[in-house]
Amino acid sequence: MDSHKIYDVCVVGAGMIGSSAAWHLTRLSSHINVILIGPAEPQDRSTTTIFASHYDEGRITRVSDTDPVLSLLAKRSIERYPLIESLTGIKFFEKTGVLSVISNEKQKKQLHQFLTAMERAGTTPCLLKSKQIEEDFPYLSFPVDSSAILDNMGGHISPRKLVSAHQMAASLAGCQIIHDVVSKVVSFDGYITIETEQKRSISAKKVLIATGGFTPFRHLLPDGFKLDLKMKTSTILKFELNDKEVERLSSMPVVIPYVFSASHQTAKHRSYILPPIKYPNGKWYLKLGLGNGPVQEFTLDNEDDITRWYQGTGSAFIAHQLYDAMLNIMPGLKYENLESDSCMTTHTKSGKCCIDMVTRNLGIAVGGNGHAAKMSDELGHIAARMILKGTWDYDVQGQQFQAAYKIQAKM
Repeated sequence: MDSHKIYDVCVVGAGMIGSSAAWHLTRLSSHINVILIGPAEPQDRSTTTIFASHYDEGRITRVSDTDPVLSLLAKRSIERYPLIESLTGIKFFEKTGVLSVISNEKQKKQLHQFLTAMERAGTTPCLLKSKQIEEDFPYLSFPVDSSAILDNMGGHISPRKLVSAHQMAASLAGCQIIHDVVSKVVSFDGYITIETEQKRSISAKKVLIATGGFTPFRHLLPDGFKLDLKMKTSTILKFELNDKEVERLSSMPVVIPYVFSASHQTAKHRSYILPPIKYPNGKWYLKLGLGNGPVQEFTLDNEDDITRWYQGTGSAFIAHQLYDAMLNIMPGLKYENLESDSCMTTHTKSGKCCIDMVTRNLGIAVGGNGHAAKMSDELGHIAARMILKGTWDYDVQGQQFQAAYKIQAKM
């Protein structure tokens, strides 16, 4: 790397949004020099302090959502998957469909919101009643008054492979990629200097920060700017399956139900179940997690807490609730082994990713709110357009993506 070179754009953060932004920058302008900086996935969690939420093989991608904007961004991402897979040869998307199940009359309003949002995004939702759910998916168990929406565009992605594909596509288009941790970003003499833990010093005309929940704990924003973010723990449960059970569930869609925990009757929550997925260790798992709902995990307030959380295996209390939920939804499931794991979600005040300019040459794309995976490609596209132009440049109103600060200095 030429230490005297001044890049046109430096993307800090090589996760799902940052890697997407780097690729889209090379697509939007073939004449700019782009560099992407972020750590590679650690082989051993116990020896690292920076983590990302894409260290996994299963995330939901779906058009079905109660928010029309999120539906639209997810649809545009899904429509671009074939291009990314073709460019790189990396297959990361499985189009299994997504079944969203409503089991309570009070939630019928949400069912209508799903239908409306999908129609606005230009897709045709499929509405299923209880009998058809039972006939089409005999391995699932829901109350007799249940209704469901089947999103045939959706399915699941390997976030790990999607990040690899974005980075490969960016690299093929001329983007330089450095696996390092940025420790400081400072403005100097009209340019921005990026300093890393491995003592690199990189200069750029513009910088896009896409560092997720670690953003508040590094010197990445100008003095006097502190984003209003909440980092929340997330626990997942993985059921190891044998070949016979994998075959039995081979046509299973992603399932997003609203259920009651068997042993905690007051704990209504939205969980999600991913169909059998083969992990790098060669084993097949059914993954179960907790969505954004009344049952919440706890917040992480500093980098040490985040590190300890990622190095652990999640919350035993939440894992127990997830296990109860699985017994309710798939009572006939046969599994070989059970594992829990930890993850983290970064939440903004608006509930949407903060994609905004902080100064005239420094922008941010931070905060997935627990649902960014499904639209991370389009979030990166939006961020790339913004940082190139220096202002919002997209066909959806930018106000809902504006950053909220706990502290905001006057520039």
